[in-house]
Amino acid sequence: MRLMILAIGFLLLSAAPSVAQRIYCPIPEDGVWINPDAEPKEISRIEVESRCENNQVYVRVRAFTSCVPRDCKWGWTKAAMRSDGAVQVLLVGFLSSKQITLKAFGDLLDTHVINVVNDQSSPRTEKTYNLQKK
Repeated sequence: MRLMILAIGFLLLSAAPSVAQRIYCPIPEDGVWINPDAEPKEISRIEVESRCENNQVYVRVRAFTSCVPRDCKWGWTKAAMRSDGAVQVLLVGFLSSKQITLKAFGDLLDTHVINVVNDQSSPRTEKTYNLQKK
């Protein structure tokens, strides 16, 4: 009897990875997220679009930074789903690049940004923002 219970337990555990690989769309990060308190050159808004096709998730991200007179746009960029469920995107600009990692927690989007100056004249900086669902 114990052997049967152990066998069933192993069977259920072996089935668990296939359940974890299920695809859900839209992903929790999908939508428009805002940072109403953004300082100049900080992330002011993130837009995430996701779709599922043939058991794959496709994600694209557009970021905005606080600029004057209106926010600067980084344009739509293909993003990747990490194994931990976070979304990661690399935005490459002429003077600098941003590596952004996104993870939704309810109505908050944890946004970790690594800024890299392309000519390496300044050290890279990291900052985390909590954006709100619009």
